[in-house]
Parts: sequence; structure tokens; C-alpha cells
Amino acid sequence: MKIVADQNIPALSDLLSDAGTLSYFSERIPPQKLLAEADALLVRSVTQVDRALLERAPKLKFVASATIGTEHIDIQALKERRIGFAHATGANAQSVGEYVLCAVLNWLSGKPQYVADEIDVAIVGAGHTGKAAGKRLEALGLNVHYYDPPLCKKGIKFVHDHWQRVLTADIISCHVPLTQNGDFPTRHLFENTALQSLHSQQLLINASRGAVIDNQALLERAEQGERPSLVLDVWENEPKVLSGLVPYVDIATPHIAGHSLEGKVGGAVMISNALLEHFGKPFGKTLSDVLPAVVWNPRNASELDLPENLNLWAKEHFDLFRDDELFRQRALTTDGFDSLRRNYRKESPRREFINQVVTCHNREQYIQFLQLGFDARLLSE
Repeated sequence: MKIVADQNIPALSDLLSDAGTLSYFSERIPPQKLLAEADALLVRSVTQVDRALLERAPKLKFVASATIGTEHIDIQALKERRIGFAHATGANAQSVGEYVLCAVLNWLSGKPQYVADEIDVAIVGAGHTGKAAGKRLEALGLNVHYYDPPLCKKGIKFVHDHWQRVLTADIISCHVPLTQNGDFPTRHLFENTALQSLHSQQLLINASRGAVIDNQALLERAEQGERPSLVLDVWENEPKVLSGLVPYVDIATPHIAGHSLEGKVGGAVMISNALLEHFGKPFGKTLSDVLPAVVWNPRNASELDLPENLNLWAKEHFDLFRDDELFRQRALTTDGFDSLRRNYRKESPRREFINQVVTCHNREQYIQFLQLGFDARLLSE
């Protein structure tokens, strides 16, 4: 079997060592020479698997994306060719949740007199990443609610469909796929009218897809003054960034919210095992089989008991402002954006908070730090 894979999907040589011949590509589109012979194609969201690409891959039997989203995949075209498909649903949810947590901790650090349960948080999209972000913010004591009309229509009880409740929230965090059709399209969900209603005491985060927010309308809103605080990990038309918008963004990053090593390797494990199953090969390895060990000194819950202390700890392990600085230096060109994302923290990979042991003195602390994503342990354990 000939497997063609994006070179930035990690650990594939370990995961698929016995499955067949593995060839890598480095650009957005695989070269014709590889496509012509490929039995399986493994991609990230930067590769558009459309009818044109499939026509160049006559032997293709399986496609997988190491991402949550599937808008870059023509699912119908795959079905017509009877090509198997898999993607990494939920693999990087914890990583995105940590990105949002760090952004919110930074925002709260500028509000020393805030009362936690008076901070209203609207999570837009109650899927894997939305819930991962929401549970961490709930652990801070914030008042979190989930806006998800499709789930609400299905009768799911913990979500709502009140758009005005979203627009009046203190913190709005986007976690929806990009859709243009159907009853609830998300493209330009935040358009001019919605953006005009936001004000300077709010925080707007987008760690989903860039076009969920109309970037040109956001720029026009920002130029008027009294804008909300902005954290953008994704950009409309990326890798081409609306450069005029960047100076108004408080934290700007190149689509890396889900790029912890656990998230990336987890996605690789999921699609590798899906490939093996599709071709009837023995089940492959687990995440723990291929992740390198990491050693962080154990911490006491009392050392991290305030958002300010937690914010300082988080900056040691995942400093968003380091990524923001590199973005402003390099990401305003398409090549620079792609390079930053492709080479994200290669020398020192970002690791998730689950690697930090936190000793807790009571059940309340234990539950809180579990929700925050740490390896929480009761003192009696």
C-alpha cells in the first residue's frame, strides 16, 4: 500500500511502519507523482481535497484529515468514488480549551476587581472544543452558557438559541464549523450588525474558522473605537491575513490553538487507526505509545489558587504573547503565515496541562483542577 501524507502530521512513521510505503509532501497540494500512485491520502486542513485533486489520484481508496473540521474535504465526491474517509474528531479539543483559558486569564488580569460569577460567558458551539473551553471557564467560577441552535433544535437541554444573549455576554468564544448553507449557516455569523453591538468591556475570541467573523466588518468596527478586546487564532482567507486588522487585535496567532503535541499526535493516532481498520490491518498504537515523556515538577493547588497565579503558571508553559509576537513579525505574508503554522514550536513542542501534577487539599480543589485540565490528585492519594 502506498500512503501519501502531509509531513506535518507527526508520528506517522511509528504509527504506520508496517502498513505500507509512506511518502510525504510539504506544500498545500501533494505533487502529481505521489497522487498518481496513492492508495491512501492523509492531510491537514490546508489541503483542499476536491474533485480536481481526486481526478489526479485514480487509485485512491482512503482519505483522512488530522483535523476536527471537514470543510476542506468534498465528502460527496469521496462517496461517489467509494473512497473511505475519517477525521480526527475531538483530538485537539483540550488544546483549544487551554488556548481559550489562557486568553481569558490574561483578560481577567486586567480586571482586578471582577466578581467571577458575574462574568457572563457565551460559548458559541457546544461541540468538542466548545465544551472543552467552557468547562475550564466554569472552573474559574465564570457564568458559562452554550449557544448552539442545531443542538437546541434536537432538544438538547444544556444549550440555547438566544442570539441576543450571546451579543450581551462579557466573553464570547467561537467554536463552530464553517458552513454556508442549511438552517444555521456560520459563515459571517458575526457580521456588521452583530459587531456593531459589541463594546469595549467585552472579549471576543475566535478559535474556530476565520470566516465565522466577517474580518472586513470587524476592521471597520475596530476603526470606530471602543472595540471589544479581540483574540483571533483564525483569519478569513488565511493564509492571507487582512493586515489592517492586526493592529487592533490584542492576541493574534496563526491558527495554532489546537497545536499542542497531544492534540497533533492524537489526531495522527486516530486517522492512522482508521486507515488500518479500513484496509483490514491489525489495530495500531495508542497515544501513550508514541508521545514522548515530559517532566514538570509537581505543584500545590494553593500555589495556583488565584487566576493571577494560574495566569503566571500558564505563561511559563503556553505564552500566547510569544506566539503573538512571532505572528506580527512574520505572518502578514502568506508564506510567513504558513511557515509559522507548519513549524510551530518544533524545537520545544507545546504540551498540554494534563502533564502537570497538582496536589489538592480538598475535594473542591480536586474537581476544580480536573476541570482546568490538570492531573489533579488529592493529598490523601
